[in-house]
Amino acid sequence: MKHILYLSALLFIFSCDNDYPEFMGNSLNDQYGELTIVDSLVSSSSSFDFSQPNIPRYFEASWTKNLEWTLTITGSQSGASKSFTGFDSKIDINTTSWLGSADDFPSFYYEDCSVQLLLVDGEIELVQNTIVTIDEIKLAQEGLVVVADFEQGYPTNSIEYFQPGDPMKFEITTGGAAQGEKFYSMGGYVTWDYYLGSLKIAADVSALESVPSSLVYFNMAIIGGEQGQVPADQFIKIVCRESDNETYVYEFKPINWSDWRLLSVPYDEFTLEGSPGNNQKDPSNITMIEVLCLSCPAGPGPIVGGGAPCEDNTNLIVKTNIDYITFTTNEPYQP
Repeated sequence: MKHILYLSALLFIFSCDNDYPEFMGNSLNDQYGELTIVDSLVSSSSSFDFSQPNIPRYFEASWTKNLEWTLTITGSQSGASKSFTGFDSKIDINTTSWLGSADDFPSFYYEDCSVQLLLVDGEIELVQNTIVTIDEIKLAQEGLVVVADFEQGYPTNSIEYFQPGDPMKFEITTGGAAQGEKFYSMGGYVTWDYYLGSLKIAADVSALESVPSSLVYFNMAIIGGEQGQVPADQFIKIVCRESDNETYVYEFKPINWSDWRLLSVPYDEFTLEGSPGNNQKDPSNITMIEVLCLSCPAGPGPIVGGGAPCEDNTNLIVKTNIDYITFTTNEPYQP
């Protein structure tokens, strides 16, 4: 009888073990172990050539316990940034493989980049640093159609207009661009009208033929003023004119940030303005793109088109600079 009871007890213990085959929760080392670096941060190469997509570019390091980590790459000239995050005791090609893109505009350029690995364990932070050089920037995105990048000046047959005011700045500017070295400055101070100025650009997007409008994305980099000095209700209006005289518009509103950002929208979301032509939206028929700089005027006095002035905008300079106007298919542009 005792043997039977003993066997039953063993069976009970084994059955309990089968119900809980693995330890639940973090390991004791992850909770209480000391955090130290095992292998310091290194890159797969001291210089990266992103024009050869089949060559892997990545970073490696290891440490003594699993924890949250962040690897941040920052361009010394462009200010571009790319981050990788995870939870592990190491980084390698599987977690930090880099194709040369940025998280947002600005894009990386031919430049040195600082690379920082941050490990956080409670109140303890460990930081590892290295440097890499970009010899060649990433290849153009498949299906990319560039309307304007301003690197060689104004696009052919561009038409520029801006209101009289002080100060007004509608011109190509060098340095601090979202992509490359040049961008188009749009802004100034007009007290009586929402419309400050615009740039019309002749466009050839015939490469988008047979691509439905739902799969075509309009993309543009926009910056919206100095930190703490962004006027209320400043915005950008995009006008796309097709060859059948149909006009489609989209407003990015408001532009209330102070750094470069990618704005991307499917062409399907543009709305018809005015009378229809063939009543069929076709991105490959776009012949001109107009970018309008607008903002609620500070007043005082009558406002063109009516409406009340925005007195809080007094002495605030409108700044909606633009760069790298493109179309892409199937997905937004990848900076």
